[in-house]
Amino acid sequence: MSTKQFINMTVIGFIFFSLLLSFQPIVSEAKTNVVTIVNKAKTQMKKAHTTYTAYVQKKGSIPPHATVLAEYKKAHQLYVQAKQAVQKSAGKEKKKYMSELDGTYKAYMAKRVIPYLNASIVFEGSKKMRMALEQAIVDEDMDALQAAHKQLQVYVQSRQLRVYNHVFETNVQKLLLEEFSKSKALYDKYANDVKVYEQLLKANEYLEDGKVAEAKKELDVVKGLLSKLSDTFRADLTNEYHNLLEVYNDLITPPVAELDYVEATNGTLTLYFDIPVSSLIVTDMKITMAINKGEEQVVQPLTIALSDDRTMATITVPMILQTDQEQSVVYAIEYAQKKITADPFVISKK
Repeated sequence: MSTKQFINMTVIGFIFFSLLLSFQPIVSEAKTNVVTIVNKAKTQMKKAHTTYTAYVQKKGSIPPHATVLAEYKKAHQLYVQAKQAVQKSAGKEKKKYMSELDGTYKAYMAKRVIPYLNASIVFEGSKKMRMALEQAIVDEDMDALQAAHKQLQVYVQSRQLRVYNHVFETNVQKLLLEEFSKSKALYDKYANDVKVYEQLLKANEYLEDGKVAEAKKELDVVKGLLSKLSDTFRADLTNEYHNLLEVYNDLITPPVAELDYVEATNGTLTLYFDIPVSSLIVTDMKITMAINKGEEQVVQPLTIALSDDRTMATITVPMILQTDQEQSVVYAIEYAQKKITADPFVISKK
């Protein structure tokens, strides 16, 4: 081997050795970064858990859903990033780091944080609707009560109870179940009020449309619930029931003509009605007469004749004879419990 060849081989060997030495810190640094990323992800997953457990322990109440959700999102993002880093750079320890990440995720995220988040979003919705219902009661606002009661219904079902029961921590679960009990009790207490209100609305619509049979069915349902109403709304709902019942009775009762006006002349009375009368006989009315403001005397009609449209009746009565004095005559008619007095007329003296 020539001197030149020897020198070249020596240089190549030196370069290879230098590269080998420089590669060792890079591998070591990559390994360190993976460990850091994995530990950071594990720490954040645990923090997401302690965010609500520490809050409950300290304040005895449920923290805002958004606060815990923010920590969960950070933890989930770091978990995904850590798994990617392990897949890329962990080498022989890949299985170990994957096991640590998945184990921590299962223990803190899947088993604790995620069930809590599912429950806390239900909790906040339930609490919001319960408070809206309570405000409607304070305001005695039946429309607001109906709306809040309908929305609260979603949160007092057995499926929501199961969501609370999946929460891992007993003390947290207890607070959630207390809210469920409050909401359920309030919902049940005013269920009859809301039902009666809705039945009355239906009855009113039916009456406006002239559907009296349908309206009666709704009113019958209401009647059976009046004794079960809350003290807050009992009076108003009961009054509304009686008002609609009166409307119903008016609709099913044939209209009765009312006497509007009476004209009187000597020997003839003319009666005017607001609507056609079905018939008119002597016993339907009472005719009285007073002369010169004297005592009223009952007068028996001689004949009764109805007009073609039955809105006017002409009644003949005995003529009043002239006397030595002028006579001021006043007739009055009592019909359908209403008394109408005609304008006076004068009979001159002889």
